[in-house]
Amino acid sequence: MPDTPASYKEILLSDTQVYKGLSFESVITNEVSRLPFETLVATKVGNDDCKILMNNHQVLHMLRTRPQYDVILVESYNSDCGLALAANLSAPYITLNPQPLQPWQYNRLGINFNSAYVSQSGLSYGKEPWYFERLKSYLLYHITNWVYYVGSQVTDHVYLYNYLGDDLPTLESIASNASLAFVNTHQSLHGGVAKPDNVINIGGIHVRPAKNLPTEIERFINEAEHGVIYVNLGSTVKDSTLPSDKLKELLSAFAKLPLRVLWKWDGANLQLPRNVMTMKWLPQYDILKHENVKAFISHAGILSAIEAVDTAVPVVAIPLFGNQYGNAAALQDVGIAAIVFYEDLKKKYLLDAINEVLDPESQHRAKLASRLWHDRMMSPLETAVYWTEYVARYQGAPNLQPLAPKIPLYQQLQLDVLAFVGLVLYIMTYVVYKILSVLCCCCCRRDEQSEYTEQRRTKRVKFE
Repeated sequence: MPDTPASYKEILLSDTQVYKGLSFESVITNEVSRLPFETLVATKVGNDDCKILMNNHQVLHMLRTRPQYDVILVESYNSDCGLALAANLSAPYITLNPQPLQPWQYNRLGINFNSAYVSQSGLSYGKEPWYFERLKSYLLYHITNWVYYVGSQVTDHVYLYNYLGDDLPTLESIASNASLAFVNTHQSLHGGVAKPDNVINIGGIHVRPAKNLPTEIERFINEAEHGVIYVNLGSTVKDSTLPSDKLKELLSAFAKLPLRVLWKWDGANLQLPRNVMTMKWLPQYDILKHENVKAFISHAGILSAIEAVDTAVPVVAIPLFGNQYGNAAALQDVGIAAIVFYEDLKKKYLLDAINEVLDPESQHRAKLASRLWHDRMMSPLETAVYWTEYVARYQGAPNLQPLAPKIPLYQQLQLDVLAFVGLVLYIMTYVVYKILSVLCCCCCRRDEQSEYTEQRRTKRVKFE
């Protein structure tokens, strides 16, 4: 980190960061198998990170000397190991989620999950799922929670015994006691879910003022008579692994467009249409800020989704992994995205989606969404600074923490109250039933008695 203040100290956990990237062959199109598998992979990475953290000699020295901190900020995504370290240092701690909320984070934050209106970040069902989508969402929510519990919390807890002692509380309880949770979203994009006061949206905190574009890129964009489409399918998957049939479909679609195409491509040299330019790296936000960029073909990663809304550029979303599906659905719900799933990546569907987002109505909705995104009392950075200092001022700000995570499940669901109400209704129904039965019996006896009396009178008259 350049130009650091004198009070800044950095501990490098690893000086050999090797990232090989994934292949397009790793894309799993069936969410029933994809979500549990991706959760398991994420927890395995979290387990490895926990071992790197706790094996660092400077971290171990920190545990022995126990320096004083006002606030500890900890990333919270695929492991709660860092939270355990923060809790052991006896200081208020804030969790930072670089993505939208994960299924295993709802309960700890006191958020009630309901598949009818709470969307999961790994699913593309959006805000209005139909019945079978709600059913799958409900089942996958509990399955991924179980996978995370076994793969991350149980595994990390056993490992942390060696460093933090046998009396270490459960990682879920440690996570539930966080003072705040910073989440990289905003209600204008991922709205519609009731959250406690200590869940703070800071979506867009990474965005900085746009810089001047390199000359070659700026000339390519400026000279585009009909505008430019920017293409970037992310850095998680290596472009060079794109299957030849999918690559052919992309190039065929681009060749049909009157617009120019600027494509982040790190694979081998291609036979490109005349309107296409590729580079191994591109300044994405600076490009999206250019007024001649009309659409963004993206994998819908959270940073790309944020930058698209920030710059009012509609999106053709091709989600591949994890939260990209939920981000694509959120963009579509806002009205500024068309989704083309990877298995449907063909020239026809891609051109249809491009034409949809190039429509003036879609462009108008993108500008409206951007205004909503920017309409805040404070910037994301100012928001994060304010609430961090708030936690420091009030020793963890316990007044913001929700009670729901500390209440047993049967009380959260009000099962005891419903059982009492059900018992009262049963007793009242039974009493009413008995009263009606007695009245009916009395009426029947009177009718029988009257009928018997009438028959005797009739017989007597005949006899006389």
